[in-house]
Amino acid sequence: MGTKAAGTRSVAETLESFERLVSSYGVVGTLQGATKDSGRHDTYSCHSRIGSGRAGRGVSKDQHMVCGGTSPESADVARLIAIAEAAERYAAMTPIDDDEAIRASADDLAGECLEPHRYPRCSASEYAHPRCPVVPFDSTAPIRWVRGLDPVARAPIWVPAVMASYATDATTPAERFNFPISTGYAVHTDPVEAAVRGICEVVERDSIAVLWLQRLPLKPLRPNVTTDAMAGLIEWFERRFMRVHLLDATSELGVPTVYAVGAADHDSRACRFVGAGTGRTLAEAAEKALQETVGGDEHIHGTAPLDTYEDIQGEIGETSRYMAARERAHAFDFLLGNGDGTATAGEGIRLPQDPDEALAALLDRISGAGMQVAVLDRTTQELSDVGLTAVNVVIPDLQPMSTHPWGQFKGHRRLYTAPRLMGHRVLPEEELNPWPQPFA
Repeated sequence: MGTKAAGTRSVAETLESFERLVSSYGVVGTLQGATKDSGRHDTYSCHSRIGSGRAGRGVSKDQHMVCGGTSPESADVARLIAIAEAAERYAAMTPIDDDEAIRASADDLAGECLEPHRYPRCSASEYAHPRCPVVPFDSTAPIRWVRGLDPVARAPIWVPAVMASYATDATTPAERFNFPISTGYAVHTDPVEAAVRGICEVVERDSIAVLWLQRLPLKPLRPNVTTDAMAGLIEWFERRFMRVHLLDATSELGVPTVYAVGAADHDSRACRFVGAGTGRTLAEAAEKALQETVGGDEHIHGTAPLDTYEDIQGEIGETSRYMAARERAHAFDFLLGNGDGTATAGEGIRLPQDPDEALAALLDRISGAGMQVAVLDRTTQELSDVGLTAVNVVIPDLQPMSTHPWGQFKGHRRLYTAPRLMGHRVLPEEELNPWPQPFA
């Protein structure tokens, strides 16, 4: 999820600092001891839980958000990642304070705010559906705004509060133009690396949304794109009579991205499940995508089945459970069997390892494509005390990944320009993928 913390401190020093966040009343309410999962190629796993993320607001036992950390390196690294994942969600769920927001219309802030013509929008038919979760943006209506940074112009910029935090309270009708989701949030001990990972996640989600809606026939990774960790994770699938298809989802923005499809043909409930990842290289992106996909079948079996389309409410995980069923496995066929043995789009791309250089490269590619970027500092006092920075990256020109079947933003320009820029044909709205987004 674009979190993970490193920096110049050792793992032991960083973990000692991070564990100050763990207590019954802390950012991380509980943390299960990291154990070696021999079934996952000797990978260490750890799970953490957070509550509401809001002062004075508790949650029931079943409402705690579960986060996870896995690592082939050590139990300490898995534990560190689990804490960082929880810290990211905690920061993302922290609502906007009244004293950090202003109320104005976009017209009032013209030239000083994230430009409204870039905001994702649904199609007319989507807006007309009674279950559509969003409304068209109204540039004349007063809404809440918070300060962010335009890193290209190196200037402050006003960003709608509902884009800055997906836990914004008491939204007005005019603020319901945005579907709240965790895209773009990241934490790290290095603020620049946090911004890099936030940008990469927004690009990843753009690819996920476009490839699914436009049914892009992605090419599989060639055998030369591999690492020892990848081989071990693929072996994990094979030992369980499953296959995993790794596909190059790198867009014209040049950020290595991999989409993974797990296939368990013997499993009626978890026959198909997906994951994705970005990285400095295609191999790094593939490792992340595999980590996201491993255990996808277990997650589906650990939740109640969802067999009826009309029962989908738009909550994270619902559509992945619905699409995992064997009777809907054919919906994934457009992704499989497209290999011709040639190099793929992301194979020769490398982002610099140095965070400053990587950020400069990403901003150059995004601004060069005519897109606008905003970075918001969402660091809470608790995170700052242990040396973590939390950011939220907003790139409205990119296609949002929505898990709500009746709010897929099919009117957004990016959905129809991206395929051609990636060398694919473009489907009109009436021919877009009718199946709901399977990513969770």
